[in-house]
Amino acid sequence: MFRSRSKSVAISKSSDGKGGTVRAGRGHGSTVRLPVYLREQIMADSKAYNIPYRSKLTERIEPGQTLIIRGKTIDESKRFNINLHKDSPDFSGNDVPLHLSIRFDEGKIVYNAYTKGTWGKEERAKNPIKKGEAFDIRIRAHDSKFQVSINHKEVKNFEHRIPLNSVSHLSIDGDVVLNHVQWGGKYYPVPYESGIAADGLVPGKTLVVYGTPEKKAKKFNINLLKKNGDIALHFNPRFDEKANGFMCAKPTPGSVVRNSLVNGEWGNEEREGKNPFERLTAFDLEIRNEEFAFQIFVNGERFASYAHRVDPHDIAGLQIQGDLELTGIQVVNNQVAQE
Repeated sequence: MFRSRSKSVAISKSSDGKGGTVRAGRGHGSTVRLPVYLREQIMADSKAYNIPYRSKLTERIEPGQTLIIRGKTIDESKRFNINLHKDSPDFSGNDVPLHLSIRFDEGKIVYNAYTKGTWGKEERAKNPIKKGEAFDIRIRAHDSKFQVSINHKEVKNFEHRIPLNSVSHLSIDGDVVLNHVQWGGKYYPVPYESGIAADGLVPGKTLVVYGTPEKKAKKFNINLLKKNGDIALHFNPRFDEKANGFMCAKPTPGSVVRNSLVNGEWGNEEREGKNPFERLTAFDLEIRNEEFAFQIFVNGERFASYAHRVDPHDIAGLQIQGDLELTGIQVVNNQVAQE
């Protein structure tokens, strides 16, 4: 067992001189069967942003945290830029630990850093983003590098040329429509166990899990626990198993098993639907607790509905196990999750 602790990262938005500070809630959970609690940081806003976008981090980035940027390009897009700055969100002479330039006019993404008044050597790669389409860009901070993923696929590791703890500001500019910016996450142990803060995952709340199945992943599972240890929802993607339960000689998408454990006995499995998870491909999993069922979404797409077999007001714990890397965990209101 362990205690889950993580600092919140708030961002003061200053796009065209407007905006305020968006801060993460800090909840203190009650002791449940697991003597730990869930307290994760959230800085998210799904409303449209003004471009150019400027923001200041009120706390320094820590290794393990991820910047998530979602938006859409326009048919006439030539390029747009994402910059992590030191001291100010501009190019007034201060260092820029990461400059990421998505260039449609060149068909490339350019990675660079600006230090001591000079741009370094460019690192170039193919641009997988298409004009006029939505995109999801993630920059995960590590001790020695930034790990960049686009549309849930890792595309680049950019070694730090300037210390990570120097990053204080974020800017985004160019030919882009920006609708979501979020900092969060940390390094998580797997298996992961935690209580859920406040009243637990009651109806009206959504659990959001960010992760990536490992290269040779066979399965992983997420369990939502009652205070007495029963499993209200066992969500179990399996990569080497067909939907009918037979093992596969060749790699296949596999199946996703849903079930409940009540009074020490498993119920009937539910397996409908293709496995939407892929090895080495990041996912956003949302489990929305509603009065009569869990509504389950993967990468924003509805995957399944699971009718409650136990009291949905009594979910107090979380377990995550198996072959995956966890990058973020949040509990939010359903209305926020749907935006």
